[in-house]
Amino acid sequence: MEFIQDYLNVLPRFLPPSIYNTLFTTLTTAFGLFRTLQAHLTPLFTRIINQPDITSLLIVAVVLLVSLKILDMAYRAVMFWVNLVVKLVLWGGIAILGVWMWNRGIDGFVDDVQELVEYWMDQYQNFSSEVKGARQQEQVKMQRKGYGYKQPKRSRW
Repeated sequence: MEFIQDYLNVLPRFLPPSIYNTLFTTLTTAFGLFRTLQAHLTPLFTRIINQPDITSLLIVAVVLLVSLKILDMAYRAVMFWVNLVVKLVLWGGIAILGVWMWNRGIDGFVDDVQELVEYWMDQYQNFSSEVKGARQQEQVKMQRKGYGYKQPKRSRW
């Protein structure tokens, strides 16, 4: 600090007054703040050094804060890449739809979409009928085992 103060007298010869005044004001304010903090924080630091319990608690708190900051950075990095992929898929899909419409024309595009809807509705109907059939078979099996309905009472004699 004394080194800078020694050369502070030489600076007006090499710097214009506007830069020198700003630099001089900033440096004197910083040095004053440093001295004030040093005077007020020295008792706190001596107390922390002399009492290891407080030191260990402060170390745990600092480690916790640093780990939370690292976790936040990792979360932001992952969310950036997820956002990037979502945007690329969205704009890529829009571009593919535009090229498809450009190549086939509006009427061809509408016909293609209608064919796709019909195909997938047929597939849906097939799968839903298979599910209904499987449910009915399961109900029949359960009824044969005696679950799900009242069996007639048999006489013992």
